[in-house]
Amino acid sequence: MPRKAFVHDLQQALHSFSHDRIAHVESGVEDGSVTFTYTYQPAGIPIVIQALVTDIGEYPSSHMYMIYTTSENIPARLSTALEDVGTLDGCNISQMLCKVAKTLDQADTGSQTNPVDLDGDAMDTDDHLVDGSDPEVDDDSDPGSDEIWSPGSPSNNDHIRKELPKFSESRTRTAILSSNRRIRSDLRAVKQAGFRVGHLGGLIDNAQDCFVTISIRVSKLGISEEAMQAWHLDPRQYFLLLIRYTAGYRSLDDLISSGNFHRSKDITFRTGLSQHYKIPIDEAVQAFSQLKRKFGISVGNGPYENTDPNETPKLGTSKGLRPLFIGAPLQDLMNERLLALINYRSAMGFGWAGAESYYIDHQGTNLLSENAVDNKYYAPECSSRTAALPKLVTDDHLAEAITKASLPLIAMQFALRHLVRCTEFCLVCHEKVEANFEALKPYVCSKPLCLYQYMAFGFGPSIEHDIIAQPHVVDLLISFCYSSAAFNTLKSLPTGLALAVPVPSSMPARSQYPYRASPFSNVPNQPVEQVNNKPGNPSKVYKAKFDKDNMELILSPGELVLFPNQWIFVIVPDSIQQRFHCRVIEVLQPTIRLGPPVCVSDVSNPHDPKAQTPAFNVRGPGTAGSSLLDPAHKPAAPIPSSEATKAEKYPEVEFIVYDQNFDDLPYADKQFITCVLLDTLPGVLEMKKYLQSKSGKDMSLKEWQDRISPAAAGVLRWIIASNRSCIIEVDHLVDGSTHASEERVSGMPQWMQFRFAQGAPDKEQRFIQSIRDVTGLQQYPSLYAWHGSPLQNWHSIVREGLHFQDTAHGRAFGHGVYHATDVSTSLGYSGGYNFYGNGTSASSTAWPQSHLQISQAIALNEIVNAPQQFVSHSPHLVVAQLDWIQTRYLFVKINNSTTFDKDVPPKEVYAQDPKYTPTGSDRQRIVIPITAVSKSRRPLTTESKNGVKKMKTGNIVEVDDTVLVSDDTDDEDLQILIDEEDSHEKKLSVPAKSSQHTDPAKDGMKPKPHEVPKTDFVPGSLDSTSLPLLEPPSFATPMATKALQRELNSTLKIQDSLPAHELGWYINRELLSNMYQWIIELHSFESHLPLAKDLKAKDLKSVILEVRFGKDYPMSPPFVRIIRPRFLSFMAGGGGHVTAGGALCMELLTNSGWSAVSNMESVLLQVRLALSSTDPKPARLEPGKVRDYDVGEAIEAYIRACLTHGWTVPPDFRSSYALADNHYNRPLPLPPT
Repeated sequence: MPRKAFVHDLQQALHSFSHDRIAHVESGVEDGSVTFTYTYQPAGIPIVIQALVTDIGEYPSSHMYMIYTTSENIPARLSTALEDVGTLDGCNISQMLCKVAKTLDQADTGSQTNPVDLDGDAMDTDDHLVDGSDPEVDDDSDPGSDEIWSPGSPSNNDHIRKELPKFSESRTRTAILSSNRRIRSDLRAVKQAGFRVGHLGGLIDNAQDCFVTISIRVSKLGISEEAMQAWHLDPRQYFLLLIRYTAGYRSLDDLISSGNFHRSKDITFRTGLSQHYKIPIDEAVQAFSQLKRKFGISVGNGPYENTDPNETPKLGTSKGLRPLFIGAPLQDLMNERLLALINYRSAMGFGWAGAESYYIDHQGTNLLSENAVDNKYYAPECSSRTAALPKLVTDDHLAEAITKASLPLIAMQFALRHLVRCTEFCLVCHEKVEANFEALKPYVCSKPLCLYQYMAFGFGPSIEHDIIAQPHVVDLLISFCYSSAAFNTLKSLPTGLALAVPVPSSMPARSQYPYRASPFSNVPNQPVEQVNNKPGNPSKVYKAKFDKDNMELILSPGELVLFPNQWIFVIVPDSIQQRFHCRVIEVLQPTIRLGPPVCVSDVSNPHDPKAQTPAFNVRGPGTAGSSLLDPAHKPAAPIPSSEATKAEKYPEVEFIVYDQNFDDLPYADKQFITCVLLDTLPGVLEMKKYLQSKSGKDMSLKEWQDRISPAAAGVLRWIIASNRSCIIEVDHLVDGSTHASEERVSGMPQWMQFRFAQGAPDKEQRFIQSIRDVTGLQQYPSLYAWHGSPLQNWHSIVREGLHFQDTAHGRAFGHGVYHATDVSTSLGYSGGYNFYGNGTSASSTAWPQSHLQISQAIALNEIVNAPQQFVSHSPHLVVAQLDWIQTRYLFVKINNSTTFDKDVPPKEVYAQDPKYTPTGSDRQRIVIPITAVSKSRRPLTTESKNGVKKMKTGNIVEVDDTVLVSDDTDDEDLQILIDEEDSHEKKLSVPAKSSQHTDPAKDGMKPKPHEVPKTDFVPGSLDSTSLPLLEPPSFATPMATKALQRELNSTLKIQDSLPAHELGWYINRELLSNMYQWIIELHSFESHLPLAKDLKAKDLKSVILEVRFGKDYPMSPPFVRIIRPRFLSFMAGGGGHVTAGGALCMELLTNSGWSAVSNMESVLLQVRLALSSTDPKPARLEPGKVRDYDVGEAIEAYIRACLTHGWTVPPDFRSSYALADNHYNRPLPLPPT
């Protein structure tokens, strides 16, 4: 057993491995991990190192290790050595410890030799230090095959991997340098496309096991507020793609040349959400460790363990990768198909749609075996929904790139295609969903196999989370389905789930069974026709003696063979009330031991006290007086007493086995059995109570085996998963009463309210665009109106949306969706005021276990205010344009004893058209809160409860500036984008200039005569006499002076070595009168940026910075501020991380984010990137005349930003306060000491 071998080797290492600097070897927290410490000799500091076997199932022969440290501030050479530790594949634990120790020893002693031979020879292990055997090698591998791979080829092609030399053993130094250049080129392409990019585990210089992270703010994806709410996304989060390279970085060209386009362990993908643009390396390792399914998402041990993707977390609580709502299907799609799809596109010239269609149509065939390719695969993709999406989401790098396409960028664009447009694709087979309606939530296609896999493999939502978080929404959905099934109007049914159910034809006549048939049903209240059952699924009614004290059936010899965990339906003859469902617990022929009875109430009077009298006591076998029923396993309604059953100790009963496949039933029987199964469910609040009594891994309804049958659980999961709308409780019922909410519509007392959103993710954008196109600058661009429909129709409405494909009440006023401004009109259509022909009301078909006991439902919709363009505007509003209608609220009439709070109008209201203001149940005009409309249509600023103003940032979402400005790019991620030389060489080998500097134009800055200048910036043209500068510093320390001399020389060398348009910044040597005060110009911004356009409009060539160094430099960061020009503040709609006073709001420039090893080259690059960033908003210049920032306001803004974000102000910054105080004769706020 792999785990047993791992434990054995670990114990052996604990007793036999010996090294002077290795100590505290022990098992790690994660399964398959080892923790130990290495003592850094000069300072005697122990460094904690983690070694994780990425797949414990491959130990001890073909496993791999991930080596990393959790210690902070370790020497750079040791960190580099850990990344270059060499191949450890197949090493046992003692061998691994020996190699790690030898690598760190060589780095610690100052050896300049890489412990891994760059020419291909792996570091040898000192055998005398290791007490263990060589790893096993499997010599029985297949020699390989010459066949060309196709998507149908086996995914386990180990022979191909063995034929190819390992990446680390085949790379010469020249190849490594070439690979480094390709890595930088690929990552630059990602950055230029608008994404954040990072790397973990080294990546360059032949790193073997490494990661690339690509991320983008959710707010930039063009997802509507309604969709983000339905998908449990926060606009401030990052969507993050994590790519792992287990055999070194592989470019797209490498993959094409090797033909390795099957699923490979060399490249794997994970997706998720993060509050930062990258995650720590230990979190990345855990994301790729052995995964398991929990709540429908692939999760790993550690940060995923108890994480629910259906719950939006608070930002700032975790630095790890959080599961995505469609994480499991998206990851499976990328790992299984992405490389094959790229192969198709590269070879055949398809687009994404054509490649995906070709893959689905030709699985199992060879790409090159096709003589001709159908033109349909070359047809342009037709999707009206892509027009409203941002360019960043719809870009196609593979189609645009001429040479050297970036695989990380292609992967990210493909992931976004299936994230943002997830409702267009089946979550199992990933085909386009051919539906005649729009949906807000993703689902599966109409194939029964897809639905089965969706439910069986856990791709669906967490019903447990929904039951706990929104129990009344679940109650609502079950009630809608029950009513629809009772009226025989269910359009779609839970087929394809392999549900084993009792046969309706074998059950008693429906008029005798406690379920009411629909008054409009085509099925009469009498036994239905016999079903043609498949062989092996008998429909017989069996008989047996019933021991009611011990809950046992006594069968006649040879009567039937039952199995444990089967469910049966038991009927006591001549007594309609003694019927129950139960699970078979144990089979000891002829005795069948049963679980607790699950009884149902008569829907004609589900809360009748007489129905609560127990029929008999349920006692455990052999335990007199002990109850078999656990308090958590109460039946839905206790079995009533009967004189007939008291007369006989073992009465004869009939029972029906759950042995019929639901899919084989006729249409009407499926509807009837749906009601039967839903009647066996406990109430939603009872399910919530059960789940809350559990914890951790057991928090699943599957564990409640004696109370919920598998068939009933399948129907429940189908009801919740197939809901395509977003429904959120407005009224929170606690202890039988509601609590007021600012989102509640005033004017509908005693009606429970829900926020209600439908349609495709871009439906809100299309609705807003319709308002702009139709109403223009009209004072009241929209109106609100009611839509009523019978209770049995709402199951279809919440899945398909509002449409007019079916005619239920006639269309006397034309074709369209009917609305009314008078609620009584819509209530008439909802069936609430009428009884049906046989005296049955809609409420009599309510789900018996419902806490709400819903009798009516109506929707409040927002409509484009253009009545003259409606099909009819009197007496009803009939709207044919579905894009003109947006659902906002769902109102339900409940028949329980809930006490509602006093109807109080909201504080902030939406102004309605006086001509078309709806009236409520109290005959007064309703008052709609401002929160009913999307945030982009609300006033520019609103005041939150805590008094913090929030600003509108675009058409989709609003964000709080206190969250988005502090996610600075790590130095290592900047370095990999700008370094062109091998990291083992000297960083820059440009000879130093003479101390007698000449004109900058003669120092290599001026273009050659035959070259066309690539920037309009002119070095040395700045007039510094007009700049408001800080007073020259009067302090100087040996440490700071020495560090600044070195930093200034290095920075100027870089300036002299690169063209001005590539560098983007300039330091005029003539203005360096004081080493502690630098004047720097940022220039040559990309022309598409709003900042570049603003600079050009004002005839400015650069942004002028003042950089001030303190006496504690390099232990304290420099103070960086903008002098000229003034920028638009964040509160006024600007961005670029510029405070209102001109200081840079970056954690890097505070003690919290500064590192003493940071250099000014990386600081200037990061400042330039911050000004170029469009996340969350682009930097813009202040309109009007060009003005400068004052010194005092810059200092104030810097301190204010530090205090706001909790950053530490450098201690030596206090000297600047005094200077500013003396200069402006006003006190400045000092941060706390």
